[in-house]
Amino acid sequence: MTDENRAMPGINAIEFIRVMHNLIYTARIHKDNNRLIKECLVKFKAILDEMTKEGDFKLQLWRGRFHIDGEKLRAGRESQSIINEMVGYLSERGIGAMQFSITSSKASFTDIMTLIRLIDLSIKNESPFEWLKAKFPGYSLEWVDIQKKKDDEHHGDESGEGYKRKKKAKTAYMMALDTVKDVAEKASKGVAGVLKARRLAQNIVDLIHEDRSLILGLATIHEYDDYTYTHSVNVSLLATCLGKQIGLSNVVLEHLSVCGLFHDLGKVGVPRDIILKQGALNNAEWDMVQSHPLLGVKRILRLNADKELRSKIILGPFEHHLNPDMTGYPKTHFMKKLSLSGRILRIVDVYEALTADRKYRKRSFTPDEALRKMWSEGEKSFDMVLLKHFVRMMGIFPIGSAVELSDGRFAIIMDYPDGPLAPATIMLLEKDSSGTLLHGEVKRLSGGRGYPGVSIKMGVIPSSIGVSVAELLLS
Repeated sequence: MTDENRAMPGINAIEFIRVMHNLIYTARIHKDNNRLIKECLVKFKAILDEMTKEGDFKLQLWRGRFHIDGEKLRAGRESQSIINEMVGYLSERGIGAMQFSITSSKASFTDIMTLIRLIDLSIKNESPFEWLKAKFPGYSLEWVDIQKKKDDEHHGDESGEGYKRKKKAKTAYMMALDTVKDVAEKASKGVAGVLKARRLAQNIVDLIHEDRSLILGLATIHEYDDYTYTHSVNVSLLATCLGKQIGLSNVVLEHLSVCGLFHDLGKVGVPRDIILKQGALNNAEWDMVQSHPLLGVKRILRLNADKELRSKIILGPFEHHLNPDMTGYPKTHFMKKLSLSGRILRIVDVYEALTADRKYRKRSFTPDEALRKMWSEGEKSFDMVLLKHFVRMMGIFPIGSAVELSDGRFAIIMDYPDGPLAPATIMLLEKDSSGTLLHGEVKRLSGGRGYPGVSIKMGVIPSSIGVSVAELLLS
């Protein structure tokens, strides 16, 4: 068999997973006779027939990754997020493998929809896999078999691919901090290069395709000494995630990531004692703070970069304190509306600032409080279409939120594997002998192998319970 022929099953398997993903989520909002359902079914049946025309096709989960014929499935950047979603989707239902036989060609559209709806419904039961397996004999599903996910597969990811992703993400975050500091210092003295920042932006985009939940968790880091730099990195991560949420291309995402990293470059010219001042600013100090977007533009213009790149990353930093009606700062008379990058940075900059500890207020907002506050301000402050996408991306209690549960325990929101309106995956926090809260079990708030009967009572400030969310998520 040639290398090309060996590659084909993997390519087809990725397409199969993508089409199955589309069918599952389309089936949640449409009835079986809907045109979109029919289109999804035609695609699913075609790829299934292709995969089983010469024999059985088995898709297996192992250490958080799909395998086909015993080899790990390698997905490209564009497919990785869907692959990760389907890994979580099947794992939560206890499914470790799906085997489709050569007789799949006889499966009707009705049979396929029965399979899809049963799999989706299984999560509502205490033991999803057992419930699903028991349902199979009552339907025409002899063309497909499911196998239970083993315990060592469920926990193995922490020592395998999951651990590597966390290590890679943490390294990228620290590199981003160093890059922003380096560019800020050099730009304040003369000319700074952007090659390192561009490579870093590409890395951030790759990481978001691989595991967006992990990147959203990283964006909760506020503990490092110089908040201006961690704020810039967090804004970059959140902006790039939002860009992906609305379907921007990788090239545009990379530009958006660089915009985020450099959006506060002008603050290097504002005295540190003003930025960290605890009381109210006087008029002169406020004027200086309001000058930082324009100072940032001047520094971006001096970057050692080609004109095209500078033109792509200059508007967002200039506009990130402007409202849709062009109020805010800096005052401008030559612009009628904000750019897309400016509108995105406006949202993520405000959210990140609200959820971080600041000298001038008693406490930060919890992530859910921040979202409610932003929503209450509405179109006066934000592009409401983008804000809706941002809220949908983050969830009611955003990933990385510290929460108190209805049973009095504390937890960290880790993910929403079935979408932001579905039950969250949480990390329970356990007290050690000294009363310190540490990494505990990971559970689903409802469903099989979950934590049924327990709900989220409220968000809490991580520092108030003595935890660092980022450290817990990366441990």
